[in-house]
Amino acid sequence: MEHHFHLHPLIVHFPIALFITAFGLEVLSLIFKKESLHQTAWCNYILGIVAAVAAVLAAWWDKVEVKHPVFYTHRNLAYVTLGIALASGVILPLVKRKSKKAFRVIFFIFLVLFTCLVSITGYYGGRLVYEYGVGVEE
Repeated sequence: MEHHFHLHPLIVHFPIALFITAFGLEVLSLIFKKESLHQTAWCNYILGIVAAVAAVLAAWWDKVEVKHPVFYTHRNLAYVTLGIALASGVILPLVKRKSKKAFRVIFFIFLVLFTCLVSITGYYGGRLVYEYGVGVEE
C-alpha cells in the first residue's frame, strides 16, 4: 500500500488559529485598553499571513484535486483569503505610518473579514474530509 504524506492538514490550522486569536486579542485590547494585547494581535496577524502562504503552498504540494463543487469552493475561498491577506500585509503598514487611529479601524475590519474567511474556508475543507473522505487513507 502506497502512503502519501499530506502536508496541508498539518499546516492549515495555523492560519485559522492565528487570525481568530488575533481577532480575540484585538477585541480584548479594545475592552481593556492594553497596547500589549494589540501588539500581540498584530504579531498573530502577521504570522497568520505567513501561515496562510504556507497552507496554500502545502495544498499545492499535496496535489489533491477533486472535481467537485465543494473542492472548488474551498480552493477559491483559500485563494481569495490568501490574496487579501497578502494585500493587507502591504496596506496595513502603510496606513499605520500615516495614522495609528485609521490603522486600528482598518486592522479591525481585516480581522473581522479574516475570522469569517478562514472559518468559511475551513468549513468547506472539513466537508471535503468528513463528507467526501478527501485525503483519508483506506
